[in-house]
Amino acid sequence: MRNIIGILLLLIQLSCANHPQDSLTLKIQYQPEKKYHQITERTSQTIIKYAGSEKSIQKLKDRGIQNPTITNRKSKTETVLKTGQPIDGKNFPVTMKYIKSSASKGKIEIPDGTIFHGQFIGGDVPVFDSVEAGGLDAKDKRALIRNLQNTFSQLSFHGEKLKIGEQFSGEKPLSIPMEGSTIEMVVTTNYKLISISNHIARFNISQVYTMSPKLMDNSFKGTGNGKGQLLYDITNKVILNYAIDTEMELNKKLDSFDFELKAKSGIIQTTNVSNNQ
Repeated sequence: MRNIIGILLLLIQLSCANHPQDSLTLKIQYQPEKKYHQITERTSQTIIKYAGSEKSIQKLKDRGIQNPTITNRKSKTETVLKTGQPIDGKNFPVTMKYIKSSASKGKIEIPDGTIFHGQFIGGDVPVFDSVEAGGLDAKDKRALIRNLQNTFSQLSFHGEKLKIGEQFSGEKPLSIPMEGSTIEMVVTTNYKLISISNHIARFNISQVYTMSPKLMDNSFKGTGNGKGQLLYDITNKVILNYAIDTEMELNKKLDSFDFELKAKSGIIQTTNVSNNQ
């Protein structure tokens, strides 16, 4: 009798172990005493074309503006985020160090060796309060902290519960400075759960850029979209890979010529998780 019970228990355990996971709760939650090694690669191409009278185009040439103006950029950043021991059973300290950065054009925004300090409150989004960065004044340091804080907020989720085939959406505003004004757009991002295998969930990402109603007039038009994928580590509750390519087109009729902007950009971000030793 005991042998039969033992066999039944073993069969139940094997059945549970082999049962495929078909749902999850998507939430980014960093853990104490861990190291998150991250590499971010960005590419972009911007093409600006002007059309108008010969006199108007000549004025642009006189100002040193090429028609079309084509700008290509590429950058790569390596960072290491380390979390410490819990302070009060819930919160724990965090440091984020910029190891190495490179950029094809323009200066590097955050110098190599820069270290941010802060805390994880509840393990969700870190709160940074200081930075070690040589050669920067207090104002520049505050700007660096604010930008880093915004970066973490852009990829934070709130415990969305999904089954395979289901999706959810999020909206974020986007401001684009152009010709002495600011273009306001809303980016709607859809995340669709495609599969779960070996505790790794794969999502398809799609984006749509929508012009703010107050700027949708006869003189201005704008569209945009994006496609990508996201890999989520269910065990460690962190994004292992985030990749997306986007396209955007803006058209505006100015006083003396027409303005057309086409932009393509791509981002690939990979994360490796290990114990903080």
